[in-house]
Amino acid sequence: MSRAFCYQCHRAKVACLCGRIEKQPNEIKIIILQHPDEVNNPKGTGIIAELGLQHHQKWVSEDFSKHEALINFITENRAETAILYPTEGANVISKEKTGLENLKLKNLIVIDATWRKAKKMWALQPLFHDMTCLRLTNEQISNYRIRKVPKDGHLSTIESVVVALRVLEGKQQAYQSLISLFTEMINFQINQMGEDTYKKNYENKIDKK
Repeated sequence: MSRAFCYQCHRAKVACLCGRIEKQPNEIKIIILQHPDEVNNPKGTGIIAELGLQHHQKWVSEDFSKHEALINFITENRAETAILYPTEGANVISKEKTGLENLKLKNLIVIDATWRKAKKMWALQPLFHDMTCLRLTNEQISNYRIRKVPKDGHLSTIESVVVALRVLEGKQQAYQSLISLFTEMINFQINQMGEDTYKKNYENKIDKK
């Protein structure tokens, strides 16, 4: 018998996230570009932004080079839109906000994918390369204990969204409910797999491939 399944958060009912968080009134709209592999991934965190933010948009694809809705959106809102991606020359999002003081930002695009797939998605859409690019500092410590990362300093999608919004909106204590739900999700996944399996597969989180 198959398990009961939630068609909103794409998780088994026992792990369903829906109805467990109130939508937060974010000033900067978050636009998630989600790789198809993340849609049904129980370890994915982009869904927390979708469930927990009032101003949110999600589009799913690997190649956005011909995605008419996104292209039109960027074309019409370029001056007020940035993409969160650590390309060379990207402005660092820090509490000092150096270099960002004159940025009248209303929309922030975030890629939701594994690091390797995110790089491919970036490469496939040249329109991104001419946009205002932002990146997080390397000082952040992730609690994303159930997925491996290329190196220390990389955050999950929802952690990245919260850090960026807190700095850009000047609200350092905001969006804690999103982080709390993220922590709850991580703990649930570890409990489901068992401590021994977790230690065997995730004790070393760095993916050196």
